[in-house]
Amino acid sequence: MSEGAVAVTACPACQAADFDQVGGTAGGFETVAGDARFVQPPYAVRVCRACGLYFKSVRLSDERLAAYYAALDGTPFDIDAGFPTDRVLQQRLDTLAGGRRVLDFGCSTGRILRRQSGRLTCVGVEPNLPAAAIARSRGIEIIAADAVEAHAPFDAILLTDVFEHLTQPVPLVMRLASRLAPGGWLGLVTGNADAIDPRRLAESWYMRLPGHVIMLGECHLQWLAATAGLLVSDAVRCSHYSVALSERIRDRKS
Repeated sequence: MSEGAVAVTACPACQAADFDQVGGTAGGFETVAGDARFVQPPYAVRVCRACGLYFKSVRLSDERLAAYYAALDGTPFDIDAGFPTDRVLQQRLDTLAGGRRVLDFGCSTGRILRRQSGRLTCVGVEPNLPAAAIARSRGIEIIAADAVEAHAPFDAILLTDVFEHLTQPVPLVMRLASRLAPGGWLGLVTGNADAIDPRRLAESWYMRLPGHVIMLGECHLQWLAATAGLLVSDAVRCSHYSVALSERIRDRKS
């Protein structure tokens, strides 16, 4: 095992040690963030037989992951690119009455909530300091992750492009679910392993990022919701980026 990496021998969600390998093994790769170099060793993707979560067999250590996130530049994603996932969330947020409370856990620069901050009470959690500063300038109150319980319940909570980074996903999802006001909803945006050819999952662009350590499928989504005391009211499949249908089909079948 290379320095700064750990082997994952149990499911990050349910801790079961009963899993199958999905497809082949992917080669390692290097990434540079800021002035630091991060090395992802070769890995396989496994799927838990108990809860259906997909996860890397080898990932960066918690310390290296924290260093990676601190060094990342979030501004390249701070664009109004018409992301399909953003459109779905905006449609749901538009149904909330003015003044309702929304938490974006992992809000980055506040890309999603910036158009809602004048209408809704917007709160964000963001550990990357430059990104948090931009979000704050857009009218989003930035709080520490461990301060969520100190705030009044939220009518909506967004967990967007965060789940795939979690080395222990269940405690966070349960914490957020407990902070929902009556009738509130949790919007989870992440990759869907069911939409990728299993033979190519380990080498997919989604897994070729050092911070992406887990991936759900719809089986795990149901398990996760039940564990957190939630119901899946809607599961929308869409591309992360705006791409042509022909490209999506080729990505799925090739």
